[in-house]
Amino acid sequence: MTDTPMIDELSIFKGTTYHGIEYSHTRDTSLHMKTCGFQRCMPGYAYPRAAREGYHLHVVLAGKGVLQVGDRKFAIHEGQFFLLKDREEVFYQADLEAPWHYAWVTFSGELAPHYMQCAGFTDGVYVLDCHVPIMEFLTIVKNILERPHLTPSSEIYRASLALRFLSLAIESWERSKEDSTQDNDMTTDDYVDYAVRFMESNFSSIKVSDVADYIGINRTYLTSIFKKKMLMSPQEYLMQMKMTRSMDLLRQTDAPIHVIAEEVGYEDQLAFSKMFKKKYGLSPEQYRKKIRGERSS
Repeated sequence: MTDTPMIDELSIFKGTTYHGIEYSHTRDTSLHMKTCGFQRCMPGYAYPRAAREGYHLHVVLAGKGVLQVGDRKFAIHEGQFFLLKDREEVFYQADLEAPWHYAWVTFSGELAPHYMQCAGFTDGVYVLDCHVPIMEFLTIVKNILERPHLTPSSEIYRASLALRFLSLAIESWERSKEDSTQDNDMTTDDYVDYAVRFMESNFSSIKVSDVADYIGINRTYLTSIFKKKMLMSPQEYLMQMKMTRSMDLLRQTDAPIHVIAEEVGYEDQLAFSKMFKKKYGLSPEQYRKKIRGERSS
């Protein structure tokens, strides 16, 4: 897991809320840095919903916030990465009480999607724990910002540091898989805790096999230890999170049923409705009417 950031390491944020650079030109089409920076967000600060070019890799140095990708929401905290993927519509917002501080680098080019996958951000994955010291990312960004000049030497220097930022993110993913196979360091409870955190961040887009791959253990073994601690299988736990999220959306929003189905990972609205009724005895439509009737009475 990550080191806890020291107060003096975050002193860079005193007197400033944002520092970044952006370059629109490049000589390298395979992989290049487009932007980088660090930001101390104000409570509730939100980035407008938009689809942005490139892969924007953030590391949260302190605080917490929320990322929304389409209809999916992720609660993110200190010591985690979150990724904005190329041309995907996103919205993200700092927490009202503990707003996040983060550093980021934006990559583009032909190799960018491949390296993001190497860092663990496969299809449907937007949030991962960091397993290397998070302050190293801030140091890299600070060093990049100190060489903004449009000279060949500065351009090469920035490119090398941007690659270091990316290599650290990939190293973090590699360490997470190594750590999960260290029998002396990891207990069965640790495996289950890792599984639960991963499922909570990505439940709408993953399968149990994805959870096992993330931890680096056999699916059968994961199911066995998960049942002992959680009193249900990983598949049942995933289903419970999907259904709980769908109930929240039915109560709190006017979103159409097919939109809610997609939000919790169902492409087929009918399959979602059948599963919901099997668990709760009511269809999603009936459940919504029942809740609204209780409120109006």
